[in-house]
Amino acid sequence: MSVLQEQAVEMIRDLSDDNISFLIEIMQRLMPQKESLNNTASMQAFHRLDNARKEIKQYLPENFDPDKELEEALVERYGSID
Repeated sequence: MSVLQEQAVEMIRDLSDDNISFLIEIMQRLMPQKESLNNTASMQAFHRLDNARKEIKQYLPENFDPDKELEEALVERYGSID
């Protein structure tokens, strides 16, 4: 542990519980949160999914319309609403 870290620990030992609680809040604001790391992981997953979508698209016919395909499948399964 560095001298600076030891000094910080000594200062924290002298604080009341209320002040330690306040200090923890400040530290949480200054330090990267797990949410930020999760967001990074989410963005990476999104980019992988987007790349997979682009790759899969090359195997579909040029005139492929996913909305039309869905509508036809729903009519086939449940019948026409009209």
